[in-house]
Amino acid sequence: MYRAAVLMSLIASPAFACPQYDTVVAAVQAGDKAGAEVLYEEIVFSPACDGAIREWVGDYLAREHFLAAIDAESADKKHAHLIRALKFETHWRSLAELGRLEWSLGNYTQSAGYLQRALNELAEGDQAHGAETEEISEVYELATAALALADAPVELPTTRSGATGGIFTTSIRGFEVEEVNLPITFEHDSTEFDELGANYAKTLVEHISLTAPTVIELGGHTDPTGPDGYNLELSKQRAARVETFLRQSGYQGEIRVAGYGESRVPPAPPGIEPGSAEHHRIARRVAFSIQ
Repeated sequence: MYRAAVLMSLIASPAFACPQYDTVVAAVQAGDKAGAEVLYEEIVFSPACDGAIREWVGDYLAREHFLAAIDAESADKKHAHLIRALKFETHWRSLAELGRLEWSLGNYTQSAGYLQRALNELAEGDQAHGAETEEISEVYELATAALALADAPVELPTTRSGATGGIFTTSIRGFEVEEVNLPITFEHDSTEFDELGANYAKTLVEHISLTAPTVIELGGHTDPTGPDGYNLELSKQRAARVETFLRQSGYQGEIRVAGYGESRVPPAPPGIEPGSAEHHRIARRVAFSIQ
């Protein structure tokens, strides 16, 4: 019914004057993906073909490549189909699936990049691309974990307003994030930022400068290695170090600081062994929330 309705709207539009109209519609209706791709490349550059027909064919090709990716047996083929799908349509599912694929291969930096973009697309992209709350939660949690495991700084996307997106987007289609777990990491047994930690501390400053919150809450967390009391104190000191950094960077609002030590170690995400070095790396973070 939906496809028939779209076809009727296209017939009533200037797209009907498109020279490739009949053949591309026939290709899509026959499930001829290869033929539709060839014709799509033609209609993209044809001034007689308007955006409606291009979007309709693009949606079809994106869907077909996404489904082919799901069925693909090799990672290379899966990756290739997902990249092709994104060429025809930006869809959060294609971005999220690329993120999951890179995660499964241990490519956490690449995984984090795709998953941050998926979150932005969920928040600001085509809302006709449905998503259940559980799906959004899954993408968000994996995006957070991938960011923590990334070996290089991941550039977070921005929203239309210019604010930091990705995991900084705390309200997505009814899914609400109470606190953002940011991988502000430190030198071993120290309150000095390591290279990655310094990068994300600056990202937090940039986000705060744009959003201008009146109250910020910071919570320090450690992994379970070492005595409880020591970890609790270290987590407080690390959260306080972030507070100092925010003050030095010009923030003048209220900052509430707490340390939780090893009391709130998050569950190990899929593919990560509980208690492993990777799990502990995810546990070491500074969480923030804006009031």
